[in-house]
Amino acid sequence: PGAANTVGAVGEAWASRSPVVIVATDIPTRLRKTGVYRGVLHECTDQAALFAPITKTTPGSLRSALRDAITPPTRPVYVGIPSDILTNDAPPERTPPELIPRTASVAPLVDALAASRRPLVWAGGGTRDAGDAIDAFARRIGAPVVTTYQARGLLAPDHPLLVPAPPHEPEVTALIERADLAIVAGSDLDQMNTMQWRLPLPERRVAVNIDGADAAKNYPMTAVVESDARVLELTANELEPRETWAGDLGALGTAIRARLAADPATRDAVTFLESTEAALPPDVAVFADMCIAGYWLAGHFRVETRRGLHYPMGWGTLGFAFPAAIGASTVRPTVAVAGDGGALFALGELSALAELGTPCTLVVVDDCGYGMLRYGYTTTAANDLPPVDYAAIARAFGIASASIDGVGSEYAQALARAVASRVPWLLHVRARLHPPATTTPFWPMKSTT
Repeated sequence: PGAANTVGAVGEAWASRSPVVIVATDIPTRLRKTGVYRGVLHECTDQAALFAPITKTTPGSLRSALRDAITPPTRPVYVGIPSDILTNDAPPERTPPELIPRTASVAPLVDALAASRRPLVWAGGGTRDAGDAIDAFARRIGAPVVTTYQARGLLAPDHPLLVPAPPHEPEVTALIERADLAIVAGSDLDQMNTMQWRLPLPERRVAVNIDGADAAKNYPMTAVVESDARVLELTANELEPRETWAGDLGALGTAIRARLAADPATRDAVTFLESTEAALPPDVAVFADMCIAGYWLAGHFRVETRRGLHYPMGWGTLGFAFPAAIGASTVRPTVAVAGDGGALFALGELSALAELGTPCTLVVVDDCGYGMLRYGYTTTAANDLPPVDYAAIARAFGIASASIDGVGSEYAQALARAVASRVPWLLHVRARLHPPATTTPFWPMKSTT
């Protein structure tokens, strides 16, 4: 059951392409009868089969598992070890050869750029460790850069070529329509980022991806360069510099924020964004759950550092943010933002945080229900939740806490104090926010399929 309890998290890691190794014990080999369920405590007829659809491999050794997980394309790996052999001596293993990044000819990309006047870079999660390459390449060809959820923070918020809002916002969709070439780096152009593949990407598209089939499975490609995204930095050196064609992208971001702030439905959400941005120093990593507040952070939060925002867009897993933020808080300060529904998935982790004492702040944005279900559905008992005193729960674990109404200055000040303390905190924030255009019912471009 301990292994089974990890399946939801491993599924998210698989869909988000995270290199996670799951080491799970199993019942002793001496108690196992092949093909027979005997009723041994914790017995499963085929524990590895639970993980088969959501892991890359199930190798026979831990060394192989560690290597497989980090070999591109990265994904989780499962290793099962019967409990009676945990103390056995491990046989010696040959040291594996070093990983060598795969490269390919960039001639198709260079040729496509020669025929392009308005190139655009679409950067996905596969570019997370190629920020310098994306920066150099985009500056060389004057291309605006659209980042997916997984690539947020790849470029600094004030970077002159960063498109400062998600592709779902009409102004960004219009910018993409003006491009005559898309360089799609490290992305499979998934459903959620493209509004179910309705986004009007240019007809000419060149993918840079270590997995050619993955790159072209959703949109046809003019060409595919099967390589690590870092090859773009080398490509930039072969190109003549160009001026940008996209105009002032900083002003575009300001205009989008102003439009959202002027709309009564989304005004409070903009206040929440700006309060959060004002409260957090650059070294804090933000973990956003699948909740309305998390949707706003994922699409619009100004991410100051690479890998500064984490969001479970692979599976859309509720309860992701808080446990993930606790893990990351062992190396840097973190803030987890969850709704009251999602927080209930993982409140027991307050015990782990109390023991660790690491700088992690949990913000529970409480609208007394599964807020997203209130939009497009009739309010019923199915999506209403009884009031919970989250601050009292935190205090019961010995963790500092506060309760706040609204997402304005009081919230910003409390969040700043909590983060500055560098100790565990919980902020219970009572507020209702309207979902952004990044959520399915509010996609500006509706799918007919």
